[in-house]
Amino acid sequence: MRRKTRLRLRAPAVTLFLLACLLSLDGTGVLRTGLLCAILHESAHALVYRKLWHRWPDLALSPFGICLQLRGVPMTPEEELRLATAGPLANLLACCTVLLYMQTAGRYSYGGYWFACTNLLVGGANLLPLPGLDGAHILHGMFYSLDKRHRI
Repeated sequence: MRRKTRLRLRAPAVTLFLLACLLSLDGTGVLRTGLLCAILHESAHALVYRKLWHRWPDLALSPFGICLQLRGVPMTPEEELRLATAGPLANLLACCTVLLYMQTAGRYSYGGYWFACTNLLVGGANLLPLPGLDGAHILHGMFYSLDKRHRI
């Protein structure tokens, strides 16, 4: 039997209220661009999760963002490394793609630069080696993979 993907709302009233207020006050589009980059980041994680485990992950939406629910999911260090690098890699590729397009087409715009820079910031911030961020998972996957190879 197939298990359906669940979207879990943490503090739903606070999350939706903050999102509605911020979007209504966002006349410049800064928040919309940031949300798009964050969704791109988490979508890359979800696609890699789907490829590795042949099902979609459960997601949690909170005032702090979107997060894959990975508790209880057994994974090897290599799988953890693939899953953790997917989000920052998607942001880096989006940044490079937009900058390359603007350069080759000769169509430079503030929106394009803003999208590229926001992707760079979202991907870069997630590479910090702090608990819960991709950087910590990448380090964990790399060290355990190296440790396993040296023991053989």
